[in-house]
Amino acid sequence: MAKILLVDEPATRVAGPALEAMGHACVLASDAREAEALMKERPFDVLVLKLRDKAEGFRFLDRARDLRPECRGVAVLADSLEEYFPELLGRDRPRNFLADNGSIDVEDLGVTVRKLSDGDIFGIEQYGVKPAETLQLRSPAEKYPVIERVRDFYLTREVAPRIVRNVELILNELLMNAMFDAPVDASGAHPYNHRDRSANFELGEAERPTLAYGIGKTHLALSVSDPFGTMSQEIFFACIHRCFTERSVLEGSGKGAGMGLFLVFKSLDRMVINVAPRRRTEMIALIDHRASLGELKRRRHSFHYFRSDDQLGGAERRIL
Repeated sequence: MAKILLVDEPATRVAGPALEAMGHACVLASDAREAEALMKERPFDVLVLKLRDKAEGFRFLDRARDLRPECRGVAVLADSLEEYFPELLGRDRPRNFLADNGSIDVEDLGVTVRKLSDGDIFGIEQYGVKPAETLQLRSPAEKYPVIERVRDFYLTREVAPRIVRNVELILNELLMNAMFDAPVDASGAHPYNHRDRSANFELGEAERPTLAYGIGKTHLALSVSDPFGTMSQEIFFACIHRCFTERSVLEGSGKGAGMGLFLVFKSLDRMVINVAPRRRTEMIALIDHRASLGELKRRRHSFHYFRSDDQLGGAERRIL
């Protein structure tokens, strides 16, 4: 059970009863001033704040961190996301955001609270999907047989072929990132990212990515992990900028603009990135397997980012 402080907005007010039904203890503050007074009186595990005025909102989040450094903050962004990039790129905190012009997805917020409270951020199990299989890839040559294996798994469970084609696209991109872009040697160089994507080579035992996949009642889930944990703040913001501000892959330019992740993002419901710095990066794709492809394209996509922090003994999250 987490102790949650919700700063009063319609979205957070609705979330309170739902979070309490999940077993959490929620306190509602009418505004930032009352929330600050409450934080002086007692500890909280998670703070959820609707961020309307950037200067005032960031000031309050900084003050909350000073008062309760162990408290994890989730900032709900009210304006269009790109307006926050300049300041966010220059700040170490906050690290946890939800950008959404609609209502808060209470199920998502519940997963967030659990992950931030427990510090256990990895695995598709967090999203109610038990892995059917977990595989480790030794070389790029294994990519196609693995994708075929996953494709057949979902087809035999009557997932629509159009959605399965999305799964193939997603897996291809995530596995290529994990084998060509993620590996880092002792000098900090990327030994494989200059190679042609059709090249084949043996990955060292400590370089091999791991794939997990499964299907639940409502969603199918894919997870690709690498053992490096090099997803930086700059890369993260470059990716989400393209995903949220561009409608076509023809906008922007090339791999540096996050073209691969842009294609992945447009093919799923939720993208989750979990990072343990210098140890592990996990990319999770979640797709509602009951939806038609048209419904998938029309619905709101979300982008989640969690980062573990050994010094704080927990996890930080951006939800977008």
